Amino acid sequence: MTSPPPPQRKRAPRQRPELQPNLREQILTAALGEFASAGFDAASILRIAAAAGVHHPHIYYYFKNKGELWREVATRAFVPLNSAIEEGRPLLDQVPPLDALGAAIRQFALFSADNPRAGLIVARETLSPGPRLDWLIDALLRPLHQVMVTILERAIAEGAIRPVPIPSVIQTMIGAVVSYFSGGAALRKLYDIETLSPPAIETHTEFLVELILRGLRKPRT
Repeated sequence: MTSPPPPQRKRAPRQRPELQPNLREQILTAALGEFASAGFDAASILRIAAAAGVHHPHIYYYFKNKGELWREVATRAFVPLNSAIEEGRPLLDQVPPLDALGAAIRQFALFSADNPRAGLIVARETLSPGPRLDWLIDALLRPLHQVMVTILERAIAEGAIRPVPIPSVIQTMIGAVVSYFSGGAALRKLYDIETLSPPAIETHTEFLVELILRGLRKPRT
């Protein structure tokens, strides 16, 4: 008669490590750089983990999957701009529309100079439209665009500017800002300028404000 097999010892369930806010921030910072430079599809969780100084399984203690990590990165990237707009909205509603437009352009330019990777996140998704771009537009971009649309519609209605194609105005502003502050490497070689230095930021921002406002004003009769 054979003896029964010895009882197997059950493995203790794997303990989930205590979540640490500082590690979460390190992961988000590393992921922002990776998604901005490589795009979502080519982004590597292994590279993100290495840049954050964690083992790659730890990322999944904080984020369910790569998509959730990307959405959190994108959301966080635009927090400074959302905060600046919410703080300044009461003033924008009270000043003349051209002053409001100038203030909005300055807000966006300063945000882009401080957060050049935010624009790259959007640019990467624009190159391959899909559900992530749809989410970006609905969750983050449409509310920001609406601020500019409202200002421009008021300026046209009050006769402060001539009737203009609003999408063209907004995209001209965005392109002039984002391409300048995210294209620093090329501009450094072409013109020997540091686009993210305070003097360059101020020069480009004020030039852009003057250029757009002059171009929008009604011609004198």
